[in-house]
Amino acid sequence: MAVVKVAPPPHDSNIFQAGWGYITTIASGMWKTLVIFLKQLVHIEKTNTLEWPEQPSNYSDRFKGKHFLTLRDDGEVRCTACFLCATNCPADCIHIEAGNHPDNHLEKFPVRFEIDILRCVFCGYCEEACPVDAIRLGPEYAMAGTEGGKWVYTKEYLAERKQLSGGVVSVKDENEKHPLLETPKANRNAKQVKSYVRHGVH
Repeated sequence: MAVVKVAPPPHDSNIFQAGWGYITTIASGMWKTLVIFLKQLVHIEKTNTLEWPEQPSNYSDRFKGKHFLTLRDDGEVRCTACFLCATNCPADCIHIEAGNHPDNHLEKFPVRFEIDILRCVFCGYCEEACPVDAIRLGPEYAMAGTEGGKWVYTKEYLAERKQLSGGVVSVKDENEKHPLLETPKANRNAKQVKSYVRHGVH
């Protein structure tokens, strides 16, 4: 274990001079604050304060906020319970329980889909891993609360909360594949094929 030696603080025998220095420094800071307050009060200087929530802040389009699940055209959750989002999650905060869909022509569906939002790091890996555009991170950033159960987002909350205005339908077609995979094999060069194999895409 290393020991770092530092110089001792300077010794000031005149306590009144040290006290005066503290008082003048505090007074200078308070005067600066008072000047800014008065300028903004009489509208000489513009304030950067937002009256939230009456004036919500606008973030970039790339902002990764509260999660939501997209829906199919028939109103059901788009998720096929493939577990790619849960596998990719570095915080291990996504819990999925899969079930067989009553319609044999459809894939599996999530009986339970929960996100422990207190563990989430909002990295967006779940959004990138999803092959059917079922989970996204939206622009919502207000997540204040005190109830413990509120921080576990259920499937119903992720798909149908009132902020989503009835749910968000996925823009991806039902059987749409990766655009590069639709390219004829004759037009694929060796570099593309190696890239598919390296990323596990066939």
